[in-house]
Amino acid sequence: MYERDVKRRSSREIMAHPRFRPGAEVEITSPIHRLRGTLFPGRVVAPSSRNPHAFLVEYKTLVAQSSGGGGGGDAGGRRPSSRPYREEVSVGLLRPSPPPAGTGRRCLRLGDVVDAFLNGGWWEGVITKELKSARYMVYFRCVKQEYRFDAAELRLHREWVNGNWVPPFEAEGEDGDGDDDEEVTSTMEEKSGDFCRTAKGVFTKGMLVEVRSDEDGLQGAWFAATIINKAARNQFLIEYQTLRAEDNNSEYLREQVATSHLRPYPPETFVVDPYERKARVNALYNEGWWEGIVERVLDGMRYRVYFEGTEDRMEFHHSELRPHQDWIDGKWVMPSRFS
Repeated sequence: MYERDVKRRSSREIMAHPRFRPGAEVEITSPIHRLRGTLFPGRVVAPSSRNPHAFLVEYKTLVAQSSGGGGGGDAGGRRPSSRPYREEVSVGLLRPSPPPAGTGRRCLRLGDVVDAFLNGGWWEGVITKELKSARYMVYFRCVKQEYRFDAAELRLHREWVNGNWVPPFEAEGEDGDGDDDEEVTSTMEEKSGDFCRTAKGVFTKGMLVEVRSDEDGLQGAWFAATIINKAARNQFLIEYQTLRAEDNNSEYLREQVATSHLRPYPPETFVVDPYERKARVNALYNEGWWEGIVERVLDGMRYRVYFEGTEDRMEFHHSELRPHQDWIDGKWVMPSRFS
């Protein structure tokens, strides 16, 4: 029973934060005060077993020192072994790893706010001088000092805000024909570089989306997925974030879906206060999000939810619900409380 509960909790946490599934490349803001603001590259190992909004992460550039022997000395003459440092961090300290260098890259300029790679992490600074041979002087306010960097050690500073990069990569516009990247296209399209604006919104290769299922028993449910590339006219090859291929349990399921079954992944919304009776919600069940109505508020932050399509009633914990939103004309719309 405990093992089943752990698996269910892990699945729930992955669905609540699909960008941070196990193995996902991320950047971690250090919780250590003297390193606060530094971004360290790493990967997600697993959801926390104690906190629904935390993850166990492994750093790529930080190591944990451990002695090679069981005693206090190094009797065998062996050096202390090192392994990647791991710790649990809040989801608020995580963000996806930015696209690789060259994606939406432009020449750096005097006065640009940049991230500089130093001591295994990315530190925010400002370019104060352009030198020869593609080198720059960067000033760091945190230590009130200047250091010299090669262009390859710098990137334009960006913030991860509500599921989007600010400034966006596609807005910079890199010169070139962009033949190396496949475009994702559909009807009523407006092409621009590596992204495409359609009647349903902006879709890009690698974008996190939700896919609506029409399979028997799954009608109306939305599943998190990533766009792989264009498959055919008005068709996309996608990879699900939580559904596994039946013939290979180690790989995530890929399939071709129509544009009409896609929508951008909703912005993450943290609801602290209890849901009210008759509130429209999405409930996490069988790896997907199902639309329902809170029929009764129970003790212990639990709710009984009624599903109109199947006339089923089920109980859910607060962490298994999210506010219902509809994607209409390229915007997220929340239903009225009094509808």
